[in-house]
Amino acid sequence: MYTIIRCGARYCCVILVTPANAGPDTQDAKYYRFADWEIGDHKSGVFNEITRNTALGYFSGMADGLGFEDCPRDPFPTLDVALKFVTEKRDELMRKLFLEIGIDPDSKDDEEDTK
Repeated sequence: MYTIIRCGARYCCVILVTPANAGPDTQDAKYYRFADWEIGDHKSGVFNEITRNTALGYFSGMADGLGFEDCPRDPFPTLDVALKFVTEKRDELMRKLFLEIGIDPDSKDDEEDTK
């Protein structure tokens, strides 16, 4: 089981841990990061394993620029299920943001401008 412990604004960056009940001092805990952008050799849009120290860095003042979303309370049975949730939630929140600022997320205009 996996638990999300940190969510950036609009789920742009998500940190999760396994086992789901791991605390900050759980020795055998494994941490994973999802980000909308590549970080070093870590691909964007997937969960990449990270160190405990890297995970803890997302709770420092340096990470405040990421903003935050409330983390879901229920754990996820697999990384794939967590990824599906995060991707859907991120897409939902981005769609809402576009609508709030007057951009139609379903418009094909932007695609035509790039051709």
